Amino acid sequence: MATLKDIAKMADVSVSTVSRVLNKDNTLSVSEDTKQKIFDCAAQLGYKTVGQRYSVEAEKGARRIGIAQMFEISEQMEDIYYLIMKNALEEECFAEKINTVTMFRDLTRRFVKTDDYKIDGIIAIGRFTKEEVAGFYEYTDKIVFLDSSHDEQKYYSIVPNYHLALRLSMRHFRELGHKKIAFLGSRYTFGDTKEMTLDPRLYYYRVSMIDSGYYDEDMIIDSAMNSKSGYTKMKEFLVRNRDNLPTALFIASDVIATGAIKAIKEEGLSIPDDISIITFNNTSLSEFADPPLTSIEVYIRENVKSAISCMENLWNGNNKVKKIVVPCELIDRKSVKNLL
Repeated sequence: MATLKDIAKMADVSVSTVSRVLNKDNTLSVSEDTKQKIFDCAAQLGYKTVGQRYSVEAEKGARRIGIAQMFEISEQMEDIYYLIMKNALEEECFAEKINTVTMFRDLTRRFVKTDDYKIDGIIAIGRFTKEEVAGFYEYTDKIVFLDSSHDEQKYYSIVPNYHLALRLSMRHFRELGHKKIAFLGSRYTFGDTKEMTLDPRLYYYRVSMIDSGYYDEDMIIDSAMNSKSGYTKMKEFLVRNRDNLPTALFIASDVIATGAIKAIKEEGLSIPDDISIITFNNTSLSEFADPPLTSIEVYIRENVKSAISCMENLWNGNNKVKKIVVPCELIDRKSVKNLL
């Protein structure tokens, strides 16, 4: 059974490009030759587009899920975490013989589909406003939230265990002798109803540092969740604190780390000899960084499978909703120096 990865490999393009072309995303800027190559590879591998699969399998009772995302396409290009999650969701649905369709915001910010086929549920990735969620009901009342918990009494939701992530990170730092630990990330991020709130990673970082007696407000580097801001804010911090540098740094997202690494190297510092690093998400950005970075694995695939399971519960009439908190794990790539 062909997957998006198979098509991407044959066409020599990214999985995200394959997904967007097959879902007929008109905002994607690729040549017509590339689009045709992707369709040809898909046909050669026996992969059917959403519309094709639905028309063939609808009479057999195949289900169909709409996928709504918090970020626009341009924003996903800056933070690939949600793009990876969407691709994983599409592949798991395909394996379960569940059809998917990408939903986009129109000019009024309402989520719409690119076809007229009905959907049997919506998996919403990220955070959404109350108005956006109300708009989902135009299509279905079977709604599952992935990577947020919009209303724990009303919806199934799947979220990563931020508390465990920071506990593992801070414990790893301290076991190797680090006390002066900085935080790089956004102070405020979107909460579960898309209102700005204190980022949970920062909250648990603060709690841990206060408990240990080493909390220092000057060690918080407020950065937007993208590599450009990570570079700028890290550069400013290093110049400002040249005589008061931390020995370790927790970075709230892999995508920020790419910019931070550039700034650290430009200032003549090395990782982990001068500054040790742990990141959050464990995408390819941390795995193939130079040097590779110790990172918190949030198990995107398990999150996605849980979301599909929750949707199946709704289809089976099980409306006793629950919030699933998926554990995480620290992947050690030796980017934390042993000071002991």
